Amino acid sequence: MNMKQLRYFLAVAEELNFTRAAAKVNIAQPPLSQQIMALEAELGTPLFRREKRKVELTSAGLILVEHAHRVLNAASAAVAAVRAAERGANAKLSIGAVYSSIYAFMPETLRLFRTIEPRTEVSIQEMTIDQQISALREGKIEIGILRGNLYDREIVTEQLFRERLILAVHEKSALLAESGLTVDRVSQLPLIAVSRTPIRGYADRILNIFEQEELKPHIMTEVSDMHTSICMVAAGLGSAIVPSTMRLLQPRGVRFIPIDSAAAHISFSLAWRAEEITSSMAAFLDSARQNAKDMINEYSDLFLPLPDARQRAAKLRAVS
Repeated sequence: MNMKQLRYFLAVAEELNFTRAAAKVNIAQPPLSQQIMALEAELGTPLFRREKRKVELTSAGLILVEHAHRVLNAASAAVAAVRAAERGANAKLSIGAVYSSIYAFMPETLRLFRTIEPRTEVSIQEMTIDQQISALREGKIEIGILRGNLYDREIVTEQLFRERLILAVHEKSALLAESGLTVDRVSQLPLIAVSRTPIRGYADRILNIFEQEELKPHIMTEVSDMHTSICMVAAGLGSAIVPSTMRLLQPRGVRFIPIDSAAAHISFSLAWRAEEITSSMAAFLDSARQNAKDMINEYSDLFLPLPDARQRAAKLRAVS
């Protein structure tokens, strides 16, 4: 087995068509098919079910997809680390982060990290929670910064704090005359919501606020991510429930109103694969923990400490 075969295999797995896969990796179809057959022969099992007009992954093929991604990403990481060393860096750290954390949480965390690991090169990618889960599993990133907990036996999540949820409205909204909004009042408003995904996450947490009071929200439209919802709020197309850190970003044309409910909060967490932690990862995790403590102290109206009040992240090894 070699990396070329794995790249060819993933191309077919993604396209489920040998002709399109061959074009994708820029080779002719016969040699691509030969490489796949050689891989199947080596593994001793078929990876695809081939029919006249349809190609499907076998159960063995489905398993290999995840491992192939990890192998190729590990190889890419090795190349990146070597090239980083040529530029004077000791190591390379890849991080995925939800939208608002890049602006509200990452700058100070990175500053703290630089004092500990000045020669580690950091790569940051904006990712949704679902994208981070896939990237962690496949080895594309080493640390994720997200909201909520991940219930996956391969991934560890660590809560840093609980973040209050608030209502984003247009800057000229009549709702600004109200000092605070009950969940019942919010349920009557046309809301722009982040769409639900197969993995329980942010959208489910928002719905839980209403379910606890036996209410049903008036969801006018669903969007794929939070910054799209903020854009629509700024355009006057509705309101959106968002984490309190959005206040720190001061988006143009948007104002924020507190929600009067003890349930209106969501956890802010770190995530990584349940494997040995490198020294660079450990340094970043410590920097994130310190920054979380500092933010809780500075913006006490935006954040809540964890229920145990220790202001220390509680590691949760999730079991699916």
